[in-house]
Amino acid sequence: MKNLVIPSTKKTPEIIFKASGDLMISGSSLPVNIKDFYQPILDWLEELKNSNPSTVSLAFDLDQINTSSTRIFLQIIRLIDTFNDGKFNFSIAWHYDKDDEDLLELGKGFQEIINRKFDFIEK
Repeated sequence: MKNLVIPSTKKTPEIIFKASGDLMISGSSLPVNIKDFYQPILDWLEELKNSNPSTVSLAFDLDQINTSSTRIFLQIIRLIDTFNDGKFNFSIAWHYDKDDEDLLELGKGFQEIINRKFDFIEK
């Protein structure tokens, strides 16, 4: 399985998903067509799921995010949560700017919705 690396643009985040299970989404997520941008990422995650990883580490380091992106991020987290029937180490790091209370609250909301502990990292 190959790593998935997608460079950032003004409207799309940088994606660095390593076959080892180290996953990072960073930058702004404001794509015009959410499905076109995120479908290859969801497909790659399905492939990772089939490899039965023992550990997955997902990190979000976002500057801006739109409503469509919040829905897809929940979808990504829920998909990863199903790997190995939930019997694996899955950690989520949520990076946020110390002055961005909205982004911090968004991460806390995700944590509550999926009922999984996040590591909140102030930058």
